[in-house]
Amino acid sequence: MKIASTELTVLHILWNESPLTIGQIIARVQPDTGWHENTIKTLVGRLFKKDLISRKKDGKQFFYSPLIEKNVVISDASESLLSRFFGGKLSPLVAHFAKAKKLSAKEIAEIEAILNEMKND
Repeated sequence: MKIASTELTVLHILWNESPLTIGQIIARVQPDTGWHENTIKTLVGRLFKKDLISRKKDGKQFFYSPLIEKNVVISDASESLLSRFFGGKLSPLVAHFAKAKKLSAKEIAEIEAILNEMKND
């Protein structure tokens, strides 16, 4: 499922707090983005049409909630990145980020612990 970065902005809001009304979503998105409320409404509409969020009516208002879990989106995006740029191989990806980001000793230790755990499984 292709999710635009603008749509992800709305999803992040809903993953952190839901259900929310359109007004509440706008109030949380606008300060960081400066987007017009019609832009945000369009993004919410797109996410609804893609079945990525639900909409439930309560009185006169609709309340929106995510239908897709954050970890699913992260997994899909990671697989796409891996496939498009690194031929589906994880080691070049890890090497790229390790060199580009200049890992701290703590981060290196965390990665080593993950690798050791994987070796023992």
